[in-house]
Amino acid sequence: MDADVVSKGQFAQLANVSAGRVSQWIAEGKLSGGALVGEGRAARIRVSVAQSQLRARIDVGQRFGNGINTKLTATAETSPAVPSAPAIDPIEERIKQAKLREIEFKNRESAEKEFARKGLFILAKDASDQMAAIVGAMLNVFEGALPDLAAAIASQFHIPQRDVLHLLRREVRAIRERAALAARKKMESLPGDLQVEIPETEHRPETVD
Repeated sequence: MDADVVSKGQFAQLANVSAGRVSQWIAEGKLSGGALVGEGRAARIRVSVAQSQLRARIDVGQRFGNGINTKLTATAETSPAVPSAPAIDPIEERIKQAKLREIEFKNRESAEKEFARKGLFILAKDASDQMAAIVGAMLNVFEGALPDLAAAIASQFHIPQRDVLHLLRREVRAIRERAALAARKKMESLPGDLQVEIPETEHRPETVD
C-alpha cells in the first residue's frame, strides 16, 4: 500500500483542517490531477502532490488569516498511522510570526484606547498640574480668611487685631514650609514610572478563507 496515499479524512487531519475543507479544495480545483487517486466520493489523496498544489494555489492572506493553523508542509514517507514530524518552512514561520505580532499590537492598541475612553489613563503632568491648582485654591481661601479670624480672636480676647493677624500669618507660613518639605521627601521616594498592566483582549482580524 502506498503510504503517500491517504483518505480525505486522514489528509484533513494531516493538514489540520476539517474534512469539509478538503472537499471544498477539490470542488474549487485547488486539489486536482495527480493529487487525486480515484474519482468521486471514493477518491483518495496523494499527500506530497496535494501539499505542493495547495502551497501554490492557496492565497497567502487566506493561509495566514483564519487558516493560520493549516499545515501544508510536505513530509517524507507520510503515514496516517504514524505521521512524521513536518519540516519547518522558514517562510511560513516568518509570516506566522509577523501575523502574530500584528494581532498582539492591535490587541494592546485597542486595550489602551478603551482604558483612555474610561478615564483610566491620564498624563502625569496633567494630574500634577490639576493637584497643584486645587491645593493653591484651597490655600488662597484659607489665607484670605485670616483677617476675619484675626478680627474674631481680637474681639474675643480684647487684643490688637494687627498683632493677631501677624501671628496667624507667621504660623501659617511655618506650617506651609513644613508641609512642602514633607511632600517633597515623599515625592522623591516614589518611582519615576507607574507600571500598569493592560489585560489581554481578543482581536480576530476579518479574513476571507
